[in-house]
Amino acid sequence: MKDSHPVGDLFDSIAEHFDRTRNYPWKEVVEFVSGLEGKALDLGCGNGRHCVVMVEREMDVIGLDASMELLKIARENCPDGRFVRADVRKLPFREDRFDVITYIASIHHLKKGRVESLRECKRVLKEGGELLVSSWSRESDRWDLPDKQRDVMVPWTRDDGKVFQRYYHLYTLEELEYDVKKAGMKVEDRFLSNDNNYVRAVKI
Repeated sequence: MKDSHPVGDLFDSIAEHFDRTRNYPWKEVVEFVSGLEGKALDLGCGNGRHCVVMVEREMDVIGLDASMELLKIARENCPDGRFVRADVRKLPFREDRFDVITYIASIHHLKKGRVESLRECKRVLKEGGELLVSSWSRESDRWDLPDKQRDVMVPWTRDDGKVFQRYYHLYTLEELEYDVKKAGMKVEDRFLSNDNNYVRAVKI
């Protein structure tokens, strides 16, 4: 019996539906990895859609996720990538291993340990290595919430009608930048795109 992980268990339940509806890479990730090279880590890799982009650029890619079912799909979608099931707050890699980390639409699912996860990103990056992290944006017009509310439950309705509640921490752009800096990384850029906050940072 595999170890239980709340986020992984939830995404195990919606993995096939997720793959059918989330099968395209985000342009922000494509632009980020363009011109980069070396060893890459895709945290919260899901169905491997961004791993495919990096493999196409001849990068040596490892995808990490908490969902075993999504990892099975990722291996099919990206046979030239390598995949591992683990917790993003405790990465199973030695220090200074990766040149590039993408951490897309995943950190907001953590109820706790978000800064710890970013510190782990810094630990496993080489000096000069680059990180792109994204989260759903609190500033989006989709949210009708009290000003100080940051934590929400968002339903995912599977194609058979079953509903699953997903936890999100809604970062403001300033808060996401603050957490990346608190983790010890140098912020190179921050921006809002398609209701998502992005921070690009480097390990110095």
